[in-house]
Amino acid sequence: MKEYEKKERKKGKKAGLNKDTFGRLACYSAACFAAAVLLYDDWRYGFILLLGLPFYVRKIKGSKLRELRAEYLAQFKDALTSLGTALEAGYAMENAIAAANRDLQCIYPEDSWIRQELGRVSREIANAVPAAVALEHFAAESGIEDAQSFARLYATAQKSGGNLIELVRSAAAVIADKTEMEREIHTILTAKQLECRIMRLIPPGILLYFRLCSPGFLDVLYVGAGGKIMMTAVLLAYLFFAWQMERITRIKV
Repeated sequence: MKEYEKKERKKGKKAGLNKDTFGRLACYSAACFAAAVLLYDDWRYGFILLLGLPFYVRKIKGSKLRELRAEYLAQFKDALTSLGTALEAGYAMENAIAAANRDLQCIYPEDSWIRQELGRVSREIANAVPAAVALEHFAAESGIEDAQSFARLYATAQKSGGNLIELVRSAAAVIADKTEMEREIHTILTAKQLECRIMRLIPPGILLYFRLCSPGFLDVLYVGAGGKIMMTAVLLAYLFFAWQMERITRIKV
């Protein structure tokens, strides 16, 4: 998956700096200058606030990477389903992998991650690499915990003569259950995440209200080093609590 992610970054689709990312960066820059005016009554402080841009870019990339991994997990589940069908039809694992790749062409394009990875596994098997070793390479490259568990279980089952069909079925069922649980948790947390976003707007909204409706009321905070230190403390506290709210509403299954 790491190799594929690099290709996606170059193409600018998944993890690169695409239009959506540039839009977010523009909004962040505008927010920095708006915060500078609200907190310090001087837009030039926005350049100092822009020093946090690398952290924001890192956050965006982390978010996109989580979305990419979720997409890869869904593709891997579909591959296991096709693999189980091929095994039930009497294919050996080596031929079942190629058959699963052919089945997936009805769902995913040729340049999708799972199609490319299964093609690579098939080529390794064609070059006399054992299926267990090829699957281990795939699992290690994918970075998906379920794929790594499946590769280990397959290697053990192959040595001990276990039921491969049941193994594949079980792995697909575990991923399906995990995906469903994540979907349910996401549904439950959506309302809370919306509440957190609204709560994050309240402090700057209050400052904006005073600036527009009571000019001069906050002048004491904009004069002298004491006011700037207090406003900086307010900003740091705001960022800390915003980070805490986001961390609490992000649950990993």
